[in-house]
Amino acid sequence: MSPVEARQALTIVGVNDRPDYKSHPLWNEAISLTHAAYDLAERVRPSDPITARHLRRAAVAIPAHVAGALTGDEDARRDHVVTARGALAEVSRQAGRAEAAGEPVAAVELARRAGELDRAVSFALGDTEGSVS
Repeated sequence: MSPVEARQALTIVGVNDRPDYKSHPLWNEAISLTHAAYDLAERVRPSDPITARHLRRAAVAIPAHVAGALTGDEDARRDHVVTARGALAEVSRQAGRAEAAGEPVAAVELARRAGELDRAVSFALGDTEGSVS
């Protein structure tokens, strides 16, 4: 079997199918926010490695839990929404620490985006507990 035929065979059985959640605007913004948080973490790491570590840890949880909320059943969705919103709140908190560590513009922008995503996740996925950020 040629490489082209192998690739076509894999596509036929669905191996190359992209999960639906990866085309959802909330997941795409979560990934974008995670990249921005990692960029900020790299900039503050020399002066504040603890903030950088906490920022990365919180940021990476956001797209994972948004994906879980988009694909899970009702109970799982609720748990993923709450956890994603908690991670967004932590990103906002760590952005405040990054602002104090000398990155005010990027930190304020990251906190703003985290707040917007928090509201969007709450609205779109039906969480009724109010804003965390």
